[in-house]
Amino acid sequence: MNVLEVRDLATHFFTRDGVVRAVDGVSFDLAAGETLGIVGESGCGKSVTALSILRLIAPEAGRIVGGSVRFGGRELTALSNEEIRGIRGHEISMIFQEPMTSLNPVMTIGTQIAENVAQHWRVSWRAALDRAQEMLDFVGIADSRRRLGEYPHQLSGGMRQRVMIAIALSCNPKVLIADEPTTALDVTIQAQILDLMLGLKEKFGTAIVMITHDLGVVAETTQRVAVMYAGRKVEEASVERLFARPMHPYTRGLMRAIPHLDADAEIAGRRPRLHEITGIVPSLTRPIPGCAFAPRCAFAVERCRAERPVLEAWESGHTAACWEVARVLAAA
Repeated sequence: MNVLEVRDLATHFFTRDGVVRAVDGVSFDLAAGETLGIVGESGCGKSVTALSILRLIAPEAGRIVGGSVRFGGRELTALSNEEIRGIRGHEISMIFQEPMTSLNPVMTIGTQIAENVAQHWRVSWRAALDRAQEMLDFVGIADSRRRLGEYPHQLSGGMRQRVMIAIALSCNPKVLIADEPTTALDVTIQAQILDLMLGLKEKFGTAIVMITHDLGVVAETTQRVAVMYAGRKVEEASVERLFARPMHPYTRGLMRAIPHLDADAEIAGRRPRLHEITGIVPSLTRPIPGCAFAPRCAFAVERCRAERPVLEAWESGHTAACWEVARVLAAA
């Protein structure tokens, strides 16, 4: 059963240089208890997709211009500001990319967690603080009673990220959107945060949207993966199928750019050079008539530049928006 259904979502920003089509017709489903990865390079529309779901796009900068976001049978794009505030942070929560700028520097950790609980659960401040301490214990912060009275600058990066997770999960949401939750953390803390999130999913049954550019994180934590490029979804499959048989040239390029640790090859001097995707992402202020990846694609033909490919199911549960899938698979 799907808890979240996104259909043809389009979010545009209105600037002096023109209309930026940051999200250009993205669709996906999220099942209860599932972890969906959304992957792509910086600027492809991953974070804007997440912010659009929660209606956090600043109205003076941009807006949702089309599509549907359904949660629990309700159309989120049609809700009033008061109604969406009742869902945001309660039934759908988000872990933001940079905890130091997302946490309020002049409020204690305890206040920031308890505030969310008191607002949505309508409990006393004492009960909200007890819940805050319980969540700090749950996310693995030692001496939680003392930490309630501390400020964000007194915590390390990993601890601040744990506080963000505690805030996001304090009201037992059905959906958790994690926007680059391990950015700027060292690999040891990164692994701890990912293990923590998976443990929370098992305990609470929370469905997770994991937004990242790190394919290692995707391989380790998700069941399904959607690949985005230039505001569009170009491929979607189970994590096993995607890594075994990438069908879109962009996905294939991302896979080939992953460094591989091969000591024997290094010693023998035959370590392969990392593949690079030539060219740059097209400007999103101008309409793209065909495939957005065509100017950088070695498989592109004239049709790719003239006609936008549709997302088509090539195998069970594996879709790709590419006219030349057969050639891509043959080359792989």
